[in-house]
Amino acid sequence: MTPFEAGSHHNLLDLCGAATAAGVSEESVRQLLTLGIIKPLEDDPEHGPLFGMEQTPVLEILSAMSVLDFRIEEMRDMVRVMDTLSRYPASEIAARYRMRLGMFAEALQRRPVVTSEQQASKHDLFHMLTSRYTWLGS
Repeated sequence: MTPFEAGSHHNLLDLCGAATAAGVSEESVRQLLTLGIIKPLEDDPEHGPLFGMEQTPVLEILSAMSVLDFRIEEMRDMVRVMDTLSRYPASEIAARYRMRLGMFAEALQRRPVVTSEQQASKHDLFHMLTSRYTWLGS
């Protein structure tokens, strides 16, 4: 299966293309869809769920959270936080979500890990968050 990029659909990616762009497995993306943690931008009858390139950072972060055994509710909350911060950055709720994300980043640093894969995911997740939200590193 080759990644589908729909030029007329604002550079949408099929499941395989979204997984490849995010550097995560197709199975991870499928699980996130099945659990209702993420939603595609469109559902094409021929190509299935279609994602936007702007969704790939969310897939990366959720994949790392999955390796670290975060609960589904925590992953949904992360999607809500990221969506609100990108759509309504100056809103009152965004200010509260910035505080929550800061507390999450602090807790993440103290989160115990058992395997080397979890250690790498913890490091990657912290790096992804501080790269995307530079104020977290301050």
